[in-house]
Amino acid sequence: MKRCSLVMALVLVLSLTAVSAAATWVDGTYVGWSDAGPKSIQSAKVYIEDGKIAAVTLREFTDKHIEKDWSTYPWEPAGEAARTLGQQFVANQAAQADVVTGATHSSNGWIQAVERALVKAENKEHDKTYFDGTFLGRSDVSSRGYYKVVWVTIKDDKIVDYSVQRVLADHTIQDPEEYGWPLEQAREAYKEAAMNSTPGFVDTITGATGLTQMSNIAVRDALDKARIK
Repeated sequence: MKRCSLVMALVLVLSLTAVSAAATWVDGTYVGWSDAGPKSIQSAKVYIEDGKIAAVTLREFTDKHIEKDWSTYPWEPAGEAARTLGQQFVANQAAQADVVTGATHSSNGWIQAVERALVKAENKEHDKTYFDGTFLGRSDVSSRGYYKVVWVTIKDDKIVDYSVQRVLADHTIQDPEEYGWPLEQAREAYKEAAMNSTPGFVDTITGATGLTQMSNIAVRDALDKARIK
């Protein structure tokens, strides 16, 4: 009788533990982003229903912040990972999946993106506004047809590093040396200001109004990707 009671108590504890774990995820839709590499960034949209992962949608963007189309993308392993990892996240009820051979970076990026989405789904307060990491952001398209893409590195809710590239209308990258105006000097001035001001709110730099405005938009987009809540 005592042995039976112990077994029943153990089952009850395990059941309550499972319920407690499931209850930490609040029903809703949550988007998480991976750290941005030099060539891509991954995102995951996680659907939580009845406290469980019901579905996961995976996306990947290039270094020019253009979404990859898996029907035409030439590297098949990346497309395979995009099509199959979501099912594993649902089956495992966790940010756990097998890395697809030939798509290691993409696979790990999606695992990290799901992990961050699940952090957002937790029913608890966080003492930070942003995840630590490097996030890719994009500005609006200017009247001249170009836009900015920025890499923003965040540590303890502060910007600690920043880099940028200008994407032209034909999707080539602007070479600063081919631009008559001192572009690199203005970029460095913005970087310094970004690291010493409220993230995403740099005051207009004299002689670089357009650069400041577009950079702020791109940085705020990166911060949105980094935001925990």
